Parts: sequence; structure tokens; C-alpha cells
Amino acid sequence: MSYKYGIFQSSPASCILYKQDEDGNQSTFNLFLIPEGEGKEEITILSFIDNEQMKIANWSPHDVTDVKEVIHAFSGWATDAPLMFEIEAHKSMSHCLSSVLKKEEI
Repeated sequence: MSYKYGIFQSSPASCILYKQDEDGNQSTFNLFLIPEGEGKEEITILSFIDNEQMKIANWSPHDVTDVKEVIHAFSGWATDAPLMFEIEAHKSMSHCLSSVLKKEEI
């Protein structure tokens, strides 16, 4: 089965990617950064895959502790994605995760 891939939304705080089958059913890859703590200096990563329309298993970890988990889940979700979509999706995700990645470098 071939899918159409695209980006619904991309910002410094969230990223929503989709794939759509030939019948119009969609699956979304969702990534959100949630500021927490007293001064909102802590950031929680919320990421999940919604496959409800395609009637296959969803992915929703209880707690994302490592950015690598998100990248690994994306790779499994977009196994047959065109190269140009993968490049744009990785750019979108890195834009969203830049604040987290900068903290991990310290």
C-alpha cells in the first residue's frame, strides 16, 4: 500500500505529521513540548502515533525520556516515506525539539 505523507503543523512547541492511505484514512505522528515547573524551565516531551482511522495499533509511551525514542518511533511509522518528506519531517522535528536538544548538550 502506498501512502501520501505531509506536515499538518510545525512550530517550536509542536509538530504534527500525517500519512494517508488510498481510502483517505489517516495516521498522525504527534510531538508536543510542554513547559513545566515553577518557572516553566522544565520541558516534558509528549509524543504519540494515532492510527485510529487505519485500525492499527497506536503508539503512546507513558513518558518520553529520550529524544531518540521519538526518532525511533518516527522511523518505524514512516518506513516507506519518500526521502523529501523524511528530510522535511526531520527538519520540522528538530525545530520543535531544539530547546530540548540544547539543554541535553549542556
